[in-house]
Amino acid sequence: MGIFKSIDNPSTRKGGSKSALDYVGKKAELTKGINCSDDYIEAYKDFQETKELYNKLGGRQFKHFVLSFGEETKSNEIALEMSEKIASKIFNGHEVFLAVHSDTDNLHCHMVVNSVNVMTGYKYSHSKQELENYKEVINEIGKDYNFVLTKNQELVSEIQNTTVGDIKIYNKSKLKSVENHFSGKKESDLVNTYSIVIKVLEENRIKSIKEFGSKLLEQGIKLDWQEQRKNITFELDTKYSQSKKNKFRLSNLSKSFSDPKLTKENLELIFEKNLYQEQIKEAERIKKQELIKIKSKARDKGMER
Repeated sequence: MGIFKSIDNPSTRKGGSKSALDYVGKKAELTKGINCSDDYIEAYKDFQETKELYNKLGGRQFKHFVLSFGEETKSNEIALEMSEKIASKIFNGHEVFLAVHSDTDNLHCHMVVNSVNVMTGYKYSHSKQELENYKEVINEIGKDYNFVLTKNQELVSEIQNTTVGDIKIYNKSKLKSVENHFSGKKESDLVNTYSIVIKVLEENRIKSIKEFGSKLLEQGIKLDWQEQRKNITFELDTKYSQSKKNKFRLSNLSKSFSDPKLTKENLELIFEKNLYQEQIKEAERIKKQELIKIKSKARDKGMER
């Protein structure tokens, strides 16, 4: 029997995937790149080139999963072969660096997934249901290898101390709630609020405070952004909150998850940039339409002659 874990590394630092790739690559018995190099140094370059291609250098940089094998899997080659089939299926279109390690009692394979899909340019995200679907895929592929995930395993993220990836939490009660969230015991309103805010920013080209508030409200969060006030707050709907404290300041999210873009000034810059790019696209669209009209008139005149 085996275990599949999602290691929570919400790194938003540019180039944040380098440390993860260095760690898994240097200790690896075998490595394999899916849509990227088999070498961890070159794989990092591939990751960055994809982000540059789609102009998505900011935000979450990667996702990190670990597939641990039971005693029935003794071969590094088999572990890598099975991991490649699984990763190709569940991370379709993404660059994935695989690294088999044997430094624990059981073989395990690290899967570092680029946050930007090389085929579509979309950012990686998954729901709880998709994690359950991963389990089904793993067990189906595992049939050929006499492999099955531990019965009733919940595919959850894990957190081990006050600093995991770029998470920095020093308040004991807050840390405990985050630990409970990633261990599957109880969801954390802080983590859920941060996840929703990031999801809204990454999946939508937000162009105004009003649009930001509207998109957040669709996800169950009320935005309080007033020009005359320094602090911006997010209030999670009581239907979804797990505790009495369901309101969080932007600065709280930024500090807890080491996310430098979550400041009032930076969000305003993001909105302005998105608006400008939208205006440029609209101007280009109008220009193309005018050219089409001109060409159409020219053809009509030619036919009249």
